[in-house]
Parts: sequence; C-alpha cells; structure tokens
Amino acid sequence: MSPSTPRRLTAGAAALAGALTLGLGTLGSTAASAQALPALVRCTGGSFTMAVNAAAHGLGTLTNCSAPGRPGLTSGAITMSGLGTITDTLVTTTTTDKITWNTGEVTNLTEVREFIPTVGNRVREVGTGDSISGLFHPSNEEEFGRGTQSVNDAHDFTINNGLTVALFDGAL
Repeated sequence: MSPSTPRRLTAGAAALAGALTLGLGTLGSTAASAQALPALVRCTGGSFTMAVNAAAHGLGTLTNCSAPGRPGLTSGAITMSGLGTITDTLVTTTTTDKITWNTGEVTNLTEVREFIPTVGNRVREVGTGDSISGLFHPSNEEEFGRGTQSVNDAHDFTINNGLTVALFDGAL
C-alpha cells in the first residue's frame, strides 16, 4: 500500500458519504435534496455536452445560480478538458474545468465525473471536484444531472435534465 492510499480511501469514503447525503446514490437524485446544504454558490439549471474517448472535452452553461453576498452572480459558462476511461458499464472522466461567471470572475476546478447508463440511451452523471484557483477558492464541488448518450467515434453525452452544481467551503 502506497503512503497516499489511506488518504485516497478516506477521501473516497467521504465522497461516497457526501454523494449519498445528496441523494446521488443508485436511486437517483433531485436538485431539492442538495438545497439543504449551505453553499458558496449553487446553480440548479443549465446543461453541458461532453465527448469522451481517450480524451474528454465539453462545454455548457450553468443557470439559476445564487451565491450569498453576490446578488449579481446568476449564471456561468463551463469548459472541460481532460481524459476519459470507458468500460462496458461506466464512463469516467478526469478534467480541468473553467467556469466563467456572468460577473466576469472565474473559478478553476479539477473534476471527476461518472456517466452511468440507466435505460436505453439515458444516463445519470455525478461529479466531485476541488477548486484550484479563482473565485470561491478554496472550495469543494459536487454536481449531478441526467441526460442522454450516443456512441459514434466517441461517447457523446448531453446532460440537460436536473443539472445541479454547488461549491462548498473547502476551508472547513
């Protein structure tokens, strides 16, 4: 066991506990379940697309955003770039993300997303991340949503149903 394995196991257990608290488990999730937690910023609308093969690239919008003490922050544009891993039952991405808020401020994140097939071409998406710089740094990020996938040269995802993204105080 490498010296960092216990930290990763602890972080993984904490992420799983947080995902279950948010209702991100196998029974699905709703934006309302995440509303109970205090956040630095929370967006409960928008969508994104992502193409995944060995690489992962995506872009989208965040809407219906609220940030206590920042009444002018209402939306953002997100870009994502990184690597993808594809198995028969799961597509996982590790990306560096940039959110440019409607105020012109920027949050940079690292993010791990899982795209989980449900029925037909439908998928659930869950993600966790950490800010690396910019507005709301330090913070932890959680997101979830639902959408569709098509498989051509890459796995193409559209997450456009119930997308919720929240950043929590990472200094706690």
